[in-house]
Amino acid sequence: MLIFVLQTLAEILAGGTSLTSTEQIDFSHPSNRREEGAGPTLNLYVYDIRESKQFQQSGRQVERKPSRGLQPTSVSWSPNWFDVSMLITAWDRTALGEHHLLSEALTVLLRHRSLQEDYLVPELRGYGNLSLTVALDPAIEIGSLWSALNVPLRSALYVTAMIPVEPQSTLVPLVWERIFNLQNQLSENGNSTVVTRRVAIAGMVKSAVTNLPLLAAEVTVQRTKKSAVSNKEGLFFFEDIRIGNYVLTVNCPGYLPQNVNVLVDSQSYSFKEILLTPE
Repeated sequence: MLIFVLQTLAEILAGGTSLTSTEQIDFSHPSNRREEGAGPTLNLYVYDIRESKQFQQSGRQVERKPSRGLQPTSVSWSPNWFDVSMLITAWDRTALGEHHLLSEALTVLLRHRSLQEDYLVPELRGYGNLSLTVALDPAIEIGSLWSALNVPLRSALYVTAMIPVEPQSTLVPLVWERIFNLQNQLSENGNSTVVTRRVAIAGMVKSAVTNLPLLAAEVTVQRTKKSAVSNKEGLFFFEDIRIGNYVLTVNCPGYLPQNVNVLVDSQSYSFKEILLTPE
């Protein structure tokens, strides 16, 4: 996401100032001044990234599709928001030229109090307008900032953009419900109906040595008549179990049996990853 917000700002600055293209915008350390005669240049340097205090959002989003069995479910996390602080300096043949270019950049940025979604590159769209602030004070004290950069103090703009960072979605073998398409035998036209059953316990049986899933492991819920057998992915599940504490007994040929405690509550299913030791 960071490179995309830099690309967006470069396009805005190049289009609203006397610069002719984004090639005249540099992203390197401010001390790396271009060669003499290179012409006017804006330097856009990221010096600080930290989680935003203005807008924090976290949470899990689960995408499920109807399935006849227990299939992997796509789980993605809501984006975290970060304040990206940037230092904008101008380089030209004369100090007057640098001040003129910096004034143009300031005028353009003040017209964009937020980064409108229409101006964003495609990778940043879908989150609405992004906050953009031309700060009176930088995120780091001015003297400390320039000292850390090892660059003499010079005229600059301190800009902060708030951007989303979305963790990569993952596939997990968990579902809250199993959905069955059942043929309605009472219906004359043979229409199918959908029946939803809540999964109370789900899990995966794996080898403690190879970490590979184990097929045909028998899982029994003690003090009940419920049992299940793991599939080729090592997955098993139990439906419609009352709230309470239970003990699962797991047996698999060639492996030592194991007992596992599990809690079933009203909020969600319980998932257990069970590692069996070879005999």
